[in-house]
Amino acid sequence: MNTKTHTNCLLLLVLAVALWRCEPKSEDLPLVEAYVPVYASSVASQIKMEAPTSIKDPGKIYIYAGFLLINEKGKGIHVYDNADPVHPEPMGFISILGNSDMAVRNDVLYADHMGNIVALNIDNFQTLTQKGSLEIQNWGLGVPPPPQAYFECADASKGLIVEWKKTTMKKPECYATY
Repeated sequence: MNTKTHTNCLLLLVLAVALWRCEPKSEDLPLVEAYVPVYASSVASQIKMEAPTSIKDPGKIYIYAGFLLINEKGKGIHVYDNADPVHPEPMGFISILGNSDMAVRNDVLYADHMGNIVALNIDNFQTLTQKGSLEIQNWGLGVPPPPQAYFECADASKGLIVEWKKTTMKKPECYATY
């Protein structure tokens, strides 16, 4: 190989490496739909029965043993006495941050809560007693990010994640693959 060919190859290699290392400027990146975490302390994430509240963002609906349960997306479960289905009577609201799903069997309410599935003994919804908990996909930071979505990476030092807010971002670093 002659010197000119060697020099041209070396120049081409240096140019390729220089171009490969160039990253676009932040202002040149496109905005993409992504989610940012909302943090809360562990005290704010306690499961508890509260006074009835109005339904703002309903999710799943479940009927069990004369009760009507309506999920409030990300917040908890509205409990109604459904003895008269034409006029259900509000009984209370179970605050379960991050809740989106539920099931009931043998007086045990199963609900997702802060990255876990919790089992609550409901005893006619007069008292709530947690019977157990099962971690979801090793997510110990609270509510997992939405599936198949970009998101701002979680920071455990900021507390537990109680919800995710949709926004637009440039170059989010994390992606939920499930």
